[in-house]
Amino acid sequence: MARFFLVLSFALVATSCASIGQASRLIRFCEETGPEDACNILVGEPMKGTNPLMARVIKSNSNGEYWGSNLDLTSEIRQVRTLLAPVPQPPVILGIGLNYWGHINATHLDPPKTPSVFSKWRHSYNHPLHKVIIPPMSSRPDYEGELAIVIGKTCKDVTEDEALDCVLGYTVCNDVSARCYQNDKEAGCPGNGGQFSFSKGLDTHGPIGPVLVTKESLGDASGLHLSTRVNGELRQNVSTSELIYGVKKIVSFISTATTIDQGTVICSGTPDGVGDTFNPPKYLNDGDIVEITISQIGTLKNFISRPNGTEAYKKATTAVTGVTGLSEDLGQYIA
Repeated sequence: MARFFLVLSFALVATSCASIGQASRLIRFCEETGPEDACNILVGEPMKGTNPLMARVIKSNSNGEYWGSNLDLTSEIRQVRTLLAPVPQPPVILGIGLNYWGHINATHLDPPKTPSVFSKWRHSYNHPLHKVIIPPMSSRPDYEGELAIVIGKTCKDVTEDEALDCVLGYTVCNDVSARCYQNDKEAGCPGNGGQFSFSKGLDTHGPIGPVLVTKESLGDASGLHLSTRVNGELRQNVSTSELIYGVKKIVSFISTATTIDQGTVICSGTPDGVGDTFNPPKYLNDGDIVEITISQIGTLKNFISRPNGTEAYKKATTAVTGVTGLSEDLGQYIA
């Protein structure tokens, strides 16, 4: 009998230590409710059909970084209480402008001859189910639902045929924009227009998530359905196959004579239906809820906060911005 239990113990240890496969979808999360800097960050593969949402843990470091790993799954299962962006804070968030014909036609601008690249500042980085805080000087705040490309290894000068070798996978991003700093012709706009990086790089203005799906599952991410809703109203509705410049072209172009660091996130462009192109325009207001869904990935949901006045804005930016004590089913946001 003793020998039987000894053999059984060895078998259990071997089972718990051995890899049980590789993740094709991953989330970063906390077992606690609260902000990112106040919890133990874990990485895992979400388990479909679990409520509350559970995840099978993937090996990562204390910051929830998994670069260079094989995304090996362990037998450890944990409850997800706070969903974070599926990538740690990127070295840079890049954006592609005017990459759908509908958006080009609606803005009455000329199509770019190559991918039109801009950057969002690092602190625009934000999480699912967190607040996007609009400063008082942003009088025309807008949403942009987009497919996000996550770079899995540092690359430079790659061809289109080599481009997917640089890609880890895909998620959803909201390229929140202060339109006044892009185009200052409207009354009440401070400063001058044409400042794309500044207008799109304000703190909290780059939510990413909720899940990363690997390129092994999605290939070049064509044929996915993207939709954006504001307070439940459908605003954007398109297929990623309609991108003028697809994933391979974007990655190849950006890497031309330029090193793209591991962990870089590229928001690939937004379709027609942004608030700025409606008549009258439909800009973001305090209390709005923006939900961007991409099929086979999931839904990125964020809450808009537009504090009234400078002091209220300062108070909002120093408060906890994460959604704490969330009682709804987190699994509903993961496809």
